[in-house]
Amino acid sequence: MTQNNPRLWQLAEIISELETVIAAICEDETLTDLKREAQLEKAFTQWLEAGDSFKYKAERVAAYIHHQETLAEARKAEAKRIRTLAEQTENQVNRLRRYLTNEMLRTGQTRIDGVTVKVGLRRKPTRVMLNVPPEELPPEYVLVEYTPKLTKIKELLKSDDRKAIDWAFLSESHEYSLIIRTHKQQ
Repeated sequence: MTQNNPRLWQLAEIISELETVIAAICEDETLTDLKREAQLEKAFTQWLEAGDSFKYKAERVAAYIHHQETLAEARKAEAKRIRTLAEQTENQVNRLRRYLTNEMLRTGQTRIDGVTVKVGLRRKPTRVMLNVPPEELPPEYVLVEYTPKLTKIKELLKSDDRKAIDWAFLSESHEYSLIIRTHKQQ
C-alpha cells in the first residue's frame, strides 16, 4: 500500500523549518507590512530552492495547505453548530422573557425583589411606524446607497475598442488561484 497523502506529523517535520522562519518574520515588529510580505516571499522561495527538490517541497506544502483547509472547514462546521445552539438558547430566553413580562403585567407586579435576582418592568421607548413604503418618503428622510454593477461595467469596458470610457478600467494584474486535489488512498 502506497501512501500518497502524508500524515500530519510527517508534514510537520517537513514544514517546521519554514514555519520557524515565517514566525520570526511575522513577529518582527520593526518591519512594515510591505517589507514583511517581501521577506516572507523571499524566505519561502529560498526554502523551496534549498535541499530537497522543489517538486517534493511544493507537494508537501500543498498537502499541508489541504490539511489546513480541511481543518478550517471542520472548525466552520463546529462554529455553525455552536451558533445554532446559541440561537436556540436565545430564542428560549426571549420566550421566557416575554412570558414573564406578560405574567407580571397580568398580575400587576412591576417589581420583584428576590433573594438572588431583582426583576422590574420598564416601558420601552416608542418606535417609528411608517404609513407608506420607504420609496414614498420625502428625500431628506431617506438614506440612499450606490452600488456599482461591476459585471455590467466589465462587459462595457471589454467592448470599448476606442477607450472612450475614462471613469473605469480593467486591472492589468494577473492573479492566480491555487487548486489542490488530493489523491485517494488505496
